[in-house]
Amino acid sequence: MWEVQAPRLREQDLAGKVAVVTGATRGIGRAIALQLATRGCSVLGTCSGPDSLILIDSLAHTVSKLYSGHTSPPKVVGVAANITQTDCAQKIVQALEKNFDGLVDILVNNAAHPIRAKIGEIEPQMVTDVMMANVQTPTMIVNEFVKKKMFRTSSRIVNIGSDAARASIPGLPGRSLYTTFKSALEGLARAWADELGANPELEFMKGTTANTVAVGFTETDMVSKMPPPMREAVNQNVLAKQSLGPRAALPEDIADVVGFLCGPDSRWVTGSVVSADGGMVKIM
Repeated sequence: MWEVQAPRLREQDLAGKVAVVTGATRGIGRAIALQLATRGCSVLGTCSGPDSLILIDSLAHTVSKLYSGHTSPPKVVGVAANITQTDCAQKIVQALEKNFDGLVDILVNNAAHPIRAKIGEIEPQMVTDVMMANVQTPTMIVNEFVKKKMFRTSSRIVNIGSDAARASIPGLPGRSLYTTFKSALEGLARAWADELGANPELEFMKGTTANTVAVGFTETDMVSKMPPPMREAVNQNVLAKQSLGPRAALPEDIADVVGFLCGPDSRWVTGSVVSADGGMVKIM
């Protein structure tokens, strides 16, 4: 079984670039931010509130130590920008202008605000909250970056989606809101791919790609809090059906797939959904 390796410097193929990673304090988001930073990419990581900025500072310290004795480390900066608030995109824009001259090469829409509610128990405000955090906010981030010409040539946009948008999993009720917004992220990436990649009106970001990574069951803080019956349902109906064996993904498994889509070698991949689920769902 593959095990997490100690953080290490990688080929510096992203040196000089700037990435925004939403929800970069833990789990998949942190793993993505670290993967990009170890390739020379500066990172603006978002968190839900000021109390979480210490976790971004810890990430910055880890990156700085890795580069000790080598070249100058990329900058890792945090910003409290809650995806449930209407000013999230503006706060990210302001942080980019303050720390990175208002320019960005990579956007990873990772942060999510999941709400689990069974049919018959859903309240209108739940739907509003889910759509605000998980659809409107990513849309407005991209909108602001385009409007202010912050994206550079050959930028990369990666949405973190889910197998839940495509797979029926018995034993996990209350996922209708979650699957809705994860499906929406796939649609947004396809639309952005068409609109942003070769638009003569957006010459400043020519060659930009937009893709979605459909994530399978992954060991995160949220997963660790699942009640035993739900975890058993996952073991039987998800992990047992994976082509690569019955284990949950680690955040680093996902980060490496995202890292490919953020790099120069993914230049001809856009509007796609890439599965990172050990073969649970085959996307053709």
